[in-house]
Amino acid sequence: MSWTFNPDLQSKNLSYSNGLAGYMLNWVFGFYLPEFVSLYIVLILIENYHKLLNINELALDAKSIIFYELKFLPLFLTSYLFFIPVTLHLRFLIREFPSFAAERYEDVYMGMLYTSTGYLTYTPFIVILGYLLLNTSLIIDFLQNLKKAAKPEESVLGVLTSLASGAPRAYTQVISAKTNTGETLLNVEDCYLFETEEGEYFVEHYKGRFKVSKSLAELENELDPDRFFRGNRHYLLNLDYFDSYSYWEKGKYVLHCQKLPEKELIMPRARMPSLKQSLEKNVANSAKQEATTVGPLVDPSENS
Repeated sequence: MSWTFNPDLQSKNLSYSNGLAGYMLNWVFGFYLPEFVSLYIVLILIENYHKLLNINELALDAKSIIFYELKFLPLFLTSYLFFIPVTLHLRFLIREFPSFAAERYEDVYMGMLYTSTGYLTYTPFIVILGYLLLNTSLIIDFLQNLKKAAKPEESVLGVLTSLASGAPRAYTQVISAKTNTGETLLNVEDCYLFETEEGEYFVEHYKGRFKVSKSLAELENELDPDRFFRGNRHYLLNLDYFDSYSYWEKGKYVLHCQKLPEKELIMPRARMPSLKQSLEKNVANSAKQEATTVGPLVDPSENS
């Protein structure tokens, strides 16, 4: 960017490039192409950083988003160490072709390789670029999840408007499952548990255990969060059949299901506040449904 807005530096490069055509080639391939390589390296770093910190999900609240953003600041502040050798030498190879002079390499390029000047030149730009990439990816993932959650007749914009207005969403009530003889439809209210095992997805139902085609991430978007709780990345538990929880070890808990007493569903301690909040909502919703079903009590004598 400093080169772009520096007439003296541009004039020097124009004379060095032997004319306008060489200058334009130098501008595109010598300056900007290596930065696209830097961009690609930063993208790889972001992807692997997600895996290293096991970041698979993000709650849509201000606190979670802020902490998510801050987690990547150390990566952006140190990414210079990873891309600068590649970027710098690629620029040297392209710009100096076919005459590679050690003296010019030392005078022009070495000042950017693992030096305070190089770090301070690149890092502000990389922090801005890194957050643009990170948040662009976040928005794309969010829109894709909205699309998955929407019914065929709904648009992504319609679902987004519904979320913004606070209007109640229509959650999936029936799910397709595979049996030994073919496909069947199951009422999600009767599903005790959705879980993943060896890369495949299963549902526990009073009719048995069946394979489903939708991932837990898709199901979490489509099912009522006041009924189905994500204890960890391996399962979704129907809180209508929740039995109890107990402390296990190393800051983890075990959840127990009424219909699956042999199952021990591990949950990290960090999920405990979310579990209690979901249980409170589930109990409150169940009480409302029971009151609606039974209706108000009437004194028989009033009918006589």
